[in-house]
Amino acid sequence: MHTRIVCCWALVLMLAVPALGQEDGVRRQVSDAQILSVTGTCFYGPHLDEAQAKWLCRNQVRGKLLEAAVQHFSANPTVQAAKLSPRETRAFVDSLLVVAMLDEEVRKVADGLAVRLTLRGEENPGKLVDKLAAFTTDPTLRAQAQEATAAHDRQAREARMAGIPFGGAQEFDRPAGAEAMSVETALATRRLVPGMSMASVKGLLGNPGAYRQALIGADTYVCAAYGKLWVVYRDGVVSCVRTRLEYRERYRTDCHCAGNYTTILNAD
Repeated sequence: MHTRIVCCWALVLMLAVPALGQEDGVRRQVSDAQILSVTGTCFYGPHLDEAQAKWLCRNQVRGKLLEAAVQHFSANPTVQAAKLSPRETRAFVDSLLVVAMLDEEVRKVADGLAVRLTLRGEENPGKLVDKLAAFTTDPTLRAQAQEATAAHDRQAREARMAGIPFGGAQEFDRPAGAEAMSVETALATRRLVPGMSMASVKGLLGNPGAYRQALIGADTYVCAAYGKLWVVYRDGVVSCVRTRLEYRERYRTDCHCAGNYTTILNAD
C-alpha cells in the first residue's frame, strides 16, 4: 500500500485589479474576481495509464486548492458574519469555487508517470452574498453541498494514497544527467551492506536524489535513489540495494526488496 504522496505546491492569489493595456486575456476577463491557483506534482507507478494518472493528480491538486480557498475565504467578513461551522464553511467555499485547468504536463519514465497540474479556483465577488444567503437558509442545499465536499475530500485522500511520495517533484526538478552514477558513488556502494542505518549510508553517499516510501504489512519501507542505484530501507535499516525498483501488485508499490533478483545487488 502506498503512503501518502508528498508534492511540491505553489499557491498564487491574484486580487482584483483593473485591466491594463496589453495584459493577457484571462486577466482582463477576471479582473473583477479573486483567483486562487495551485500547482502540484504527482508520481504514479507503471500500473496506471496517463488518463488515470491525470485524473488522480487532479483530485489531489483540487484538494490543495480547496484547502487554500477555505483559509482565504474564512477571513472574509461576510463569511465570518454567517457564523458557519468549520464543516459548513468548507462546504460553502467548495460550492463557491469554479475550478478550471490552467496547465498540465505529463512525463513518461521507466518507473511510471510524473504529472504536473495547475488548477484555478475562481469566485465572483458579486455572487458571494447571494450564494451565502441561500446556503444559510436552505437546509437541503446545505446538506447537498456538504455531501459533495465529502466526496471531493474522499477523492483527494484516495489520490494521495495512490501516489509515490516525492516522485513527481523529483522528476520535474531533476537536472540533466542526474541519472548517471558518479565514480565516488559506485565505489561507496561496495561498502553498503544490509543492516546499515540511514545515517551511515548518508555518511557514505550524502543526500539521495529522490525518496519513495511504502507500508507493507507492519513494515515501513523507504527507497532512496543515488543515480541509478536504489537503497531500500526496512524499518530504518538497509534491507537491500538494487539497480531499479519494480512494481508488484501484491504489495501495491515498487518500494521493496522482492522481484527480479538480477536487479538486487545486496540483500538481507
